[in-house]
Amino acid sequence: MTRSIYAVAAALLLASTALSPVLAREAATAAGSTKAAAPSATQILARMQVAQETTAMPPSASQSSDQKTDGARQSSQTQVTSRQPLGAFPTNEVSRQPVIDLGAGEDGMRKDVAALQQTLTELQQLQLQTKQAHWNASGTLYYPLHLLLQEHYEGLSKYADTIAERLLAIGVSADGRANTIVKTSGVPEIPGGFLDDAQILVWFTNAYKRVGEEVHAAIKTTEDVDPTTSNLLQEVEHGIAKYQWQMRAQLQRTQTDPNTGWDLNDNKPVDLQGQKAPGQAPAKP
Repeated sequence: MTRSIYAVAAALLLASTALSPVLAREAATAAGSTKAAAPSATQILARMQVAQETTAMPPSASQSSDQKTDGARQSSQTQVTSRQPLGAFPTNEVSRQPVIDLGAGEDGMRKDVAALQQTLTELQQLQLQTKQAHWNASGTLYYPLHLLLQEHYEGLSKYADTIAERLLAIGVSADGRANTIVKTSGVPEIPGGFLDDAQILVWFTNAYKRVGEEVHAAIKTTEDVDPTTSNLLQEVEHGIAKYQWQMRAQLQRTQTDPNTGWDLNDNKPVDLQGQKAPGQAPAKP
């Protein structure tokens, strides 16, 4: 049992020190738009199984941002340091204490950890984006979206906690650090500033769709090696699907109303992926 744990630890540490070309290509594509085609199961698993290397932002790229925050940052001289190395992003350290043997072998354990860690990262990314939209929602649907996004934030927080604790239960550390989210999430940032209601509906409809498909792939990956993890991921998928429905339902067409969202979007139909706009918007009442 101890030998098996050491072997898994070595494999995970080795995997966390290299950046996969597949991961780099997909991350660049995902950052472009939430409307990109959903990644294939192979691409998702490639990203989940390979950690990004730790690279510092070039000084030229961070100079402008640094200048804006220098005043606040220099107001305190307190140094925050640790004797423990930062490690890779993500770092999933394997415990040397006795844990329940899943009987999945080294490869199965690696897939299990990767699926859980990537799901945790995406849930945390969605947490941040729901809270950002909750604060900055604007327009006719401001108040109902303000309340709905708070509900989503709380639900995502619970799912993230469940997934993180599953990692610990199987004997591996969870990585919820900000840099891990930035470096490995497949969900791009939501725009800054005030967010109009139509934009929020479209953004979250697509973001939830993407994460739901990733979690679905993780369910398939873990169902044989760790049924407990697979069952937990099914609960997450169920929740994400519900949140996605609650967003797209507000633009759902019916037999009596085209419901294009034109009244929310400067008299233009809302461009919702998979829903073609009519020839022209209805006239103002």
